[in-house]
Amino acid sequence: MWPMTIIGLLMMALSAKVLMDTFSGSGENILLKKRNAVVLQLGVFLYFVGILSQALGLMQTFQVIQQIGDISPALLIGGLRVSMISPAYGLILFIISLILWSIARYKLT
Repeated sequence: MWPMTIIGLLMMALSAKVLMDTFSGSGENILLKKRNAVVLQLGVFLYFVGILSQALGLMQTFQVIQQIGDISPALLIGGLRVSMISPAYGLILFIISLILWSIARYKLT
């Protein structure tokens, strides 16, 4: 989760820079559009990293379940609930990037 948080903070800092340059009128329009596209691409990347981390965690979990054999359904459901944290976090960061990208795109056109 820390790498996702660091990349998310970088995405928000880049978006703040794009928005400040857009609203102040400074900066080249083509460069601002490219930077704004990077904001959206980072959001998509973070969402897929969340899904990938969930898949890797579930594969490890299923391997342990296979070795142990019989486990409690409540324990399995609790583990599945925890596995949903990374994709949800990635989705939240993607939604934030989409909102920031949309604001800057509206101002750049």
